[in-house]
Amino acid sequence: MTEPTSADDLAARPFDELVGELQRIVQALEAGNLPLEESIARYKDALRLHAAAEARLRDAELTISQLGRGLDAATEEAEPGEGGS
Repeated sequence: MTEPTSADDLAARPFDELVGELQRIVQALEAGNLPLEESIARYKDALRLHAAAEARLRDAELTISQLGRGLDAATEEAEPGEGGS
């Protein structure tokens, strides 16, 4: 069984690592050979991993959105005079 991992530890790990560990836990749970207590502990770990990965995706989406708005603003500044005079 894996040790509980803090939110800070999860936040520091690469996204691909989070997803890989989450997939391993899902496979182990789907196999059905784990004792009940270990299944519950792994399920809790999976929930923490999922939350960390989802937060990372939200952050990435926000960053991409902000970059897109910055690009739109830069494009508008580079094309003065369109649409008004």
